[in-house]
Parts: sequence; structure tokens; C-alpha cells
Amino acid sequence: MVIILLFISLLFSAVLSIFILTKTQKKWVALFVAFCGNSVVLAGLTWFIYISNEELRLFGFGHSPLSLLPLFIPVITWINYFILELIKKFSKWSDSYSIDANK
Repeated sequence: MVIILLFISLLFSAVLSIFILTKTQKKWVALFVAFCGNSVVLAGLTWFIYISNEELRLFGFGHSPLSLLPLFIPVITWINYFILELIKKFSKWSDSYSIDANK
């Protein structure tokens, strides 16, 4: 379940950061928005599952794999950084290809 939640958070933040990058053309703004989106999604999921799971409240937060969700916020942001680098490199490559094709 934790892996699925991490993958959903990665997809959400990647789409959000690519959208912001296309609107603002500033990579650091897109990364900041992705970091904030990851923080809200993963912390919110952790809190919601903690509140709804009676066993987790009884035995503690550290004894479950759910404690990994907040720790993956910087990892997913780092992956988003490389996704944005690829998007910028691909867009520059496709722009130069279309310019060469018009010659």
C-alpha cells in the first residue's frame, strides 16, 4: 500500500510541476510547487491513515511502514528535478529539430 501511495504522489507532483514549468518557464518555481504538493499529499495521507487505523494508534507510528511516507518527500522532489531536466532538454531538442526542418 505504501508503494502505491508513493507512486500516486510521484505522478501527482510530476504532472503539477510540468504544468507549472510550462506556465512560468522557471524550474525552481516548479520544484517548489512539487515539494509543497508532495508535502501536502504525503503528510495528509499519513495523518488520515493514522486517524483511521486503530491498530496504528495503539502500537505506535514507528512500527508501521506508514512512517516511510514523510521520509520520501525529498526523494520524490529529487526525482521531479530530473524529470524537469529531461523535459527542458527534450523541449530544447524538439525546438531545434523543428527549426532545422524549416530550412
